[in-house]
Amino acid sequence: MDRVSVKMVTSDINRRQIEYILKPGVNATNDHFNFNIADKGGNVLANQPFHLNWAWISLDTDMLEVNETDPTLNLTLRRRGYLGETAFVTITAINGTAKVGEDFTARYAEQVQFNPGETETVWRLRLHDDKHFEQLETFDLRLSQPVMSVLEYPDVVHVTIHDEEDESQVFFSDSEYRVAEDIGEILIPIKRIGDIWSETMVICYTEQDTATGTVPSTVTSFSDYISRAHDHRSIVRFDKGDGEKFCRVTIIDDSLFEEEEKFTVILAEAVGGRLGEISSTDVFIEPDKNDEPAFYLGGSEYLVDESDGFIEVKVWRTGTDLSKQSSVTVRSRKDDPPTAEAGLDYIAVNKILKFAPGVTMQTVRVEILDDLGRPRLEGEESFRVVLRMPNNAVLGEPKAATITINDSFSDLPSMQFKEGSYSVKEDDGQVKAVIVRSGDIAHASSVRCFTRQASARVTKDFVERPDTNASRIVFKPGVYAAECVVQLVDDRLYEEDEQFRLVLGSPDSPELSAALVGRQNVTMVTIKDQGDEPVIGLAESRYTVKEPMFKEESSKLTIPVIRKGDLSQIEVVTINTKDGQANAGRDYNGFFKELVFEANVSRINVDVDILYDGEKENTEVFTVHLRSSSGIARIKNSKAKVYIEERTKVADVTFPDRPMVLSLRDYDNPEQADDNPVQGYPLICVTTCNPKHPNYLKTGGLCESEGINDTLTLFRWRVSAPSGQDGVTSDLQDVESNTFFASTKGITLDSIYFAGGSRVQCGSRAVNIEGDPGLELLSKPVTVDPDQGVCEPRIMDSVGAEPFTAKMRYTGGSDERHPNKVRLTITIPHRDGMMPVISTRQLSNFELTLSKDGTRLASHRCSNLLDFNEIQTEYGFITNETRDLNVIVEAEPYQYSAKLRSEPTLRFYRNLNIESCVWKFESYFDMSELMTACGGEINSDGQVLNIKQSYVSMRVPLYVSYVFHSPVARGGWLHYDMTSQLQLTFVYDTAILWQNGISSPESEAGLQGYVYPTSMRIRDDGRLVVSFRTEARFRGQFVASHPGSTLESMVSSPDHPDLTFGLQLIRSDPTFDQPNQEWSFVSDLSIRDYSGMFSIQLIPCTTSLDQEYTQPISCSPREPLGFDLPIRFQQVSDPVPARFSLNTDFHLMRKRETWLSDDIMAGLEDSDVVFLPSDRIYGRISVDPVQDLGNSFDLAVEKVFLCSGKDGYIPKYDPDNLEFGCVAESPNLQYTFKILDKGAPFTVVETFRDIPFDAMLAVDDPDALPMTRIPGTDGFSLACQPIFQVDSGRQWFLHAIYTVRSMQKSGRGIGKRSVDELQYHHAVLDTTNKMASSLKRSRTKRSEADVAGVGEDGKGTNIARIQQDHEGGAQTGGDILLDSTLTTSSKIPLIPILIAIIVVFIIASCIIFVVFFVRRRRKSTSPPPSPAGTITVVKNGHVKVVGGSRVVTYCDDDRTEV
Repeated sequence: MDRVSVKMVTSDINRRQIEYILKPGVNATNDHFNFNIADKGGNVLANQPFHLNWAWISLDTDMLEVNETDPTLNLTLRRRGYLGETAFVTITAINGTAKVGEDFTARYAEQVQFNPGETETVWRLRLHDDKHFEQLETFDLRLSQPVMSVLEYPDVVHVTIHDEEDESQVFFSDSEYRVAEDIGEILIPIKRIGDIWSETMVICYTEQDTATGTVPSTVTSFSDYISRAHDHRSIVRFDKGDGEKFCRVTIIDDSLFEEEEKFTVILAEAVGGRLGEISSTDVFIEPDKNDEPAFYLGGSEYLVDESDGFIEVKVWRTGTDLSKQSSVTVRSRKDDPPTAEAGLDYIAVNKILKFAPGVTMQTVRVEILDDLGRPRLEGEESFRVVLRMPNNAVLGEPKAATITINDSFSDLPSMQFKEGSYSVKEDDGQVKAVIVRSGDIAHASSVRCFTRQASARVTKDFVERPDTNASRIVFKPGVYAAECVVQLVDDRLYEEDEQFRLVLGSPDSPELSAALVGRQNVTMVTIKDQGDEPVIGLAESRYTVKEPMFKEESSKLTIPVIRKGDLSQIEVVTINTKDGQANAGRDYNGFFKELVFEANVSRINVDVDILYDGEKENTEVFTVHLRSSSGIARIKNSKAKVYIEERTKVADVTFPDRPMVLSLRDYDNPEQADDNPVQGYPLICVTTCNPKHPNYLKTGGLCESEGINDTLTLFRWRVSAPSGQDGVTSDLQDVESNTFFASTKGITLDSIYFAGGSRVQCGSRAVNIEGDPGLELLSKPVTVDPDQGVCEPRIMDSVGAEPFTAKMRYTGGSDERHPNKVRLTITIPHRDGMMPVISTRQLSNFELTLSKDGTRLASHRCSNLLDFNEIQTEYGFITNETRDLNVIVEAEPYQYSAKLRSEPTLRFYRNLNIESCVWKFESYFDMSELMTACGGEINSDGQVLNIKQSYVSMRVPLYVSYVFHSPVARGGWLHYDMTSQLQLTFVYDTAILWQNGISSPESEAGLQGYVYPTSMRIRDDGRLVVSFRTEARFRGQFVASHPGSTLESMVSSPDHPDLTFGLQLIRSDPTFDQPNQEWSFVSDLSIRDYSGMFSIQLIPCTTSLDQEYTQPISCSPREPLGFDLPIRFQQVSDPVPARFSLNTDFHLMRKRETWLSDDIMAGLEDSDVVFLPSDRIYGRISVDPVQDLGNSFDLAVEKVFLCSGKDGYIPKYDPDNLEFGCVAESPNLQYTFKILDKGAPFTVVETFRDIPFDAMLAVDDPDALPMTRIPGTDGFSLACQPIFQVDSGRQWFLHAIYTVRSMQKSGRGIGKRSVDELQYHHAVLDTTNKMASSLKRSRTKRSEADVAGVGEDGKGTNIARIQQDHEGGAQTGGDILLDSTLTTSSKIPLIPILIAIIVVFIIASCIIFVVFFVRRRRKSTSPPPSPAGTITVVKNGHVKVVGGSRVVTYCDDDRTEV
């Protein structure tokens, strides 16, 4: 440090003028220096040390806060440094807002002393508490004048005085208050503390919670108090000196019962003070018991009869507040002591009654169980009904009631008629009226059943039952029903309906001393005399007769008039003719006759003469009318139509020259046509009368002068097989293999019938302008160019088939034209001469499959073998369109000419793109059609995919054959077969309706059930059949009806109010524990669209818990349960049936020698008809002798089927109505077997239950060859033993398919058919029914008259019965002979065919002479064709002739021929 030299004298020291100065920032507490002392004498005392020590004094803070309520202010002073001496410091108070003497004392210690060694001391200042609220006040305390010390920071403290305890505070004294709703007003005290000598204001407002507030000006409903708003209107003012005020709140007393509610009162925005600790309080409004509703029962005692079924107990609710929903539980409990048992005498009750606002009363229905199943007298039994667990209410009185059940009257035995009326026939001999008994049938009882006459008289019409004990009907214990029998008097005289009454009276029960008669104690009996009613009518409603061919010849028609019933009276009727197209006097001899039926006369024959008019006409008709003149007989079948048919003659016209064959391509330019037509396009036969013929200018005049109508020309075609490599040609053969789309008798020949190298020839038969055919001329054969074609194969002369493609796709709902369908598309490459055949069924026997025979319709429902009008699905591969709309210009001449090629041909070829040589077949099906019609199979049904979806995988077989015509092949066709499997998988949402069923609403008795639909279908008669399964969710079963209830289970439809249904219980589980039951209902009428809602009402029948299942079931019926079943189902119209015309005989016999006999009629005289298991059945089919064609035609059996129907079903061959006999599988057939097939022997069934049929065609039996050589005859045989492997009631049927063809074509089998030479037929034979009593020997030619009366009286054809002998006894009779009137596509009768053949060999004059002689002799010796020989089958109101069997049967009562 710097040395400082200071000179001083003693006087300076004495005057204290010497100072020691500390520099700022120096923190030292001691120092020293040396000094020299010198006097005036110069004496010096050198280096004398001088030491300095000092202390620092400061306050401990520069800010200090105190409260006015504190007694003193305590201020701490601190000293540091030198502490060896006493130190002093002065402290001074400096006024601020706080004043000395006002806020703190003026007398205080101004000096603070620090004793030696003391570092800290406390200075105190006493404060003044004046009880007046003041704001914050401040003053300063300053240190000064330190002694033996130095001051340091802080030396000044700023003091703040708080006066919060003197601030005015307002608050509630309690945090909650409870008040009654009817208090009116509540005063909530507000306390004020602190400085109360000034004014204070505070807002007191309300805030709603569960209690609702409202303002006074707009008091709303359901308010609980009047609100205080949070604004100036709710200020509470405290004046000077006020320590308490009140906050007023008005409570609203309403009539509504409410639970405890609360709202909050809050203090806010205090002025002149502040809010205290409790600034809000909750106000609770306690429930008003006077407003609370109460529940009670309508009575304490109830009496009910057991037969009432139920009793209603009223539950009341009273109180001023019914504005809220409340509830109470109603329960049943046993009485003490217990007498009535729940489940036996009543259904236990445990029900919650919910009362909506304003509702004061509800009823509880208590089901009383009447022991209708096993009634018994039990006397009085009781149980109790109590109220429990009220909600939003309390229980009042009475809250319990006793219910007494009394059956002392209702369970007495009661007897009544089961039906209110009976209708009987007089010839029944007696009427049995059923009397049913209800009540306690464990005791014997009786009742009188006596008669009272009305229009029916005693002794004359019935035998009297008097009102005496002789007429008493006695019921033994346990007997439920008995019969009251009245004998009737059959007087054989016709009478109108007569009536008498049966009455019940004088009931009695010895054991119970009482019994009852039910409400239905009278029944009316009506006696009908239908058997004696006289009825007169024409025997038939239709007759057909041939017009005489020559003037000298005559025809006579006999019309029988038949009377049935009472023959004791004289009846007079009139019969007359009336002209139609036929005129009396010209076509027939008209008449008006009066016919008198004398007593016991039942038949009068009326003859009508048919005249020769010399004019060529169409069929003419006139009518015969029958009317009553006098008598009581009813006229039935009063009108008959008589058809006169013209006999045909042979015309003598012929073409001027031979026709020519050329390609349809060259039809417009025959002069430039190639000598060898191209393959793959149709050929056309051009006659010399066709304007297109090159020589028409020369021959046209001759055609016109000869009267030839070229548009009626009859054509036929002949084709040979292609020439071999050695150049050897084959013979020309008639093309007879007609297909379903192309004919071989038209002007053109389709390209499928010839190939390259084939020789083709056409024949044309001229027809005059009257339609009479003349002579035929054959063209020169032409050879088809083997090197040129429309669609040539990739490799010439190759055989086989190129691959095809097939696709199956689901269209989905977005497809506008075919939504939700499966599209099936097949693409096939084409080559000349090929015809593609596709089907979902296996293809075989193309000679039948490609023809128009019904086998095609039956076996191939999803194929391109069906024309658009034959398809049985919604869509088909063949449509009604004849050309591709996308093709504007024809690719070939006359490609779309329907006049030359026919519309069926164009419809089929529409699927061929002739330019690209590709076939494309496309159709749409739904799932049901693929399954039922197309043979699809479900591979995986109902497989779970995820929680919402399942899937179905379906496989559809596809068979494709490439078919070529071959004149030398068996059947006329070559084919190459391929197969494929198409698979489609559907993912679908799970159907809740079918999985969970349809539930019924729970009944008052707590009963419930479920309905599960199982199947729906439409029967052959168009009626809807629905099957469903029920599951009872109660102990008991559903029943169709019950004697103890007037209600019945039923089905109705609100969408079809005019439609009624028959409901039937099919089967039930033998239990009362939630059984499964199967039901079915059938509509009584048929409609097209059944879609709509169907209501099913089922009767639940309950049993007691201890009751075991017995048959018949004993249970108690209850109110019906309803189920709503939505149905969407439609049907389509039935096609119109066809008529069959060719007559054959179908024989079935036991004896082999009879089977092989030349004279079948002689062999039948001693043949036997009963088949034993050890026998062999021999079947023989031959052409009707009336239509014997000599050696020109042959008959061959092609297939034989064996089948048995379900539930007595008789198979019929009716293709138009989709009935195919035994040929196709049907739901109505129990068994069906193909036991013989000449064309496909590998497809037959050889055994049944391991027993062989051992079936054999006659042509395969060496010993039967002589029989097969008989013209028009063929047969087969099989063993009987397999058909005896089923129950004795089973009926078996044989269905034979055979062909009739010309003898020269017979070697080529079934394929060689034509309209002129071949008929393809079916015959059905029943092998279990009895044969008719006798056989007519006389044979007459079948004509249209044979089909008259078809469909009447259930007549059928070609069905005859042979009884199987299951017992092994022997019976004898005649072998079965069945004339079969069968299908033919020909419109030309057989006799003209025979005449046409004879014309070729015999001179025209001889023909006329022979025909005249034969016809005249036949008319004079044979009666006219009898319609009684025709038996018909009636189906769905349509009439179908399926055979012309000459079977005569006799009724038991008389010998009238039917």
